[in-house]
Amino acid sequence: MRRAWATAVLALFLSFPGPGARAAGEPAAPPPPEPADVTVGTRVVTTFRVEVFGKPPALRARDATRSLEELVREGTWGEVHVRTDPIGRLFFVGSRMVFGLAPGDVATARGETLDAASEATARRLSQALAEVREGRSGKDLLVAIFASVVATALFLLVAGALRRLRQLLEGRLVALTRRLVASVEAKGGGFLPLLWTTRAATWAVRIAIGLADLFVAYLWLTFVLRRFPWTRPWGEQLGHFLFATARAFGAGVLRQLPDLAVVVFIAVLTRFLVKLSNAFFDAIEAGQLKVSEALAETAKPTRRIAASVLWIFALIMAYPYLPGSGTDAFKGVSVVVGVMVSLGSTTIVGQVLSGFMLLYARVFRVGDFVRIGDVEGTVEAQGLFTTKITTPWNDELSIPNAVVASSSLRNYSRSKGPSGPLLSTRVTIGYDAAWRQVEALLLLAADRTEGLKKDPAPFVRHWALQDFYVEYELNAHIERPEERIAVLTALHASIQDSFNEHGVQIMSPHYLGDPDSAKVVPPAKWYPSPARRKADPE
Repeated sequence: MRRAWATAVLALFLSFPGPGARAAGEPAAPPPPEPADVTVGTRVVTTFRVEVFGKPPALRARDATRSLEELVREGTWGEVHVRTDPIGRLFFVGSRMVFGLAPGDVATARGETLDAASEATARRLSQALAEVREGRSGKDLLVAIFASVVATALFLLVAGALRRLRQLLEGRLVALTRRLVASVEAKGGGFLPLLWTTRAATWAVRIAIGLADLFVAYLWLTFVLRRFPWTRPWGEQLGHFLFATARAFGAGVLRQLPDLAVVVFIAVLTRFLVKLSNAFFDAIEAGQLKVSEALAETAKPTRRIAASVLWIFALIMAYPYLPGSGTDAFKGVSVVVGVMVSLGSTTIVGQVLSGFMLLYARVFRVGDFVRIGDVEGTVEAQGLFTTKITTPWNDELSIPNAVVASSSLRNYSRSKGPSGPLLSTRVTIGYDAAWRQVEALLLLAADRTEGLKKDPAPFVRHWALQDFYVEYELNAHIERPEERIAVLTALHASIQDSFNEHGVQIMSPHYLGDPDSAKVVPPAKWYPSPARRKADPE
């Protein structure tokens, strides 16, 4: 009799029209009520979404939760079963009905049906009641604590092993770097790229071990939370998130495999073409292929340009196949990078273009002794951005290529004639000195100076007839242009010795009146203290 009455009441309030059904001309129905959850312990059993017999979902959920809590307090355990009624589903624990599920409580927007919702609700209710019983069982709690302690010990053991593995790998990388650095230094090469590579490998090892630590900690936390009934829902959520993420990542990787295969093919093909191009230009640089002198001298920069063009073309071809290239985030990053490059590359592009202009103009080569503006020295390296010069005072200067291209440049190591570059200096002698004697004295000084070629012979030019003196220029071919400063110093010393030896006065600086005595140094006073002859003892 009681069951028949309950069924009749349920049929009555389940037959109420939903909030969307109203007669024509009636006012609009009020908005649907807020859903409410029915919970047992920490687990949500089901959700009520509609008002039944004047009771909103919150009141229905409160009554159902109280009924379940009363059942738990009484310890009345039984099997959960569902009774089907033409107008809904009734849920029983043993012989006691705890709540009913109306068709309006089903989330039809997600494609859920009443039968599927009823099965899921019965399953969750059985699991929740089982967890409540488990929480009251001392034996089950001891088993959970023991399993958690064992899992924690294993977690600490694995974490320590990962730490030892990281230290071992870093030690091996450091030892390998030291061996490589010693080998490269023995061959006279630089070792900075090796250090950068090793540092990158070390950080890669640290990141990989750190990710492994996080993964193991995640597994440990999920396992421990699932041991206890109060925290089991959280552990299940962590586990579902991990597996869902891994499944989504794996599916994404599988979807991207064809595109990644295309990217790998483009990279391999480009690398092969770059090696083929490098081999061609290396053969030209080594003289194995006979080409023009201009092409042979520019083989090295041309090889770099060809490799750069090939890789840029490969990047353009591979861009559509890169994972995420069509996303808004990837497009935004591309725009930002493009703006940064456009704003910051003006000077860099100018330096690179100047570097290529110098390389292809072949104004100098590595080893040439040049004068760039006010700087003289030997060219040590010629790059795309700067030119490195070592001065006669062993100072290393890096001059931007844009400055080199815009400055006057004199290459002492090159000459139109076969005899090499000239070394010149000027002296001013009075009109009372015979010009033939002056020429002879200058040629005598050149003959005494080491580092000047005797063939072709030095020669003298009468450069200018000034108001008080004649300006002579001595020219001689130098054997080693990089020793220009030292040879010029020795030549100036020889000129002074030659003119003093023959009593001819050098008129620099000029004067307004003839002195009483000639301004020459007699041989007896050539070595006053502390000057010493080369043969004199120290």
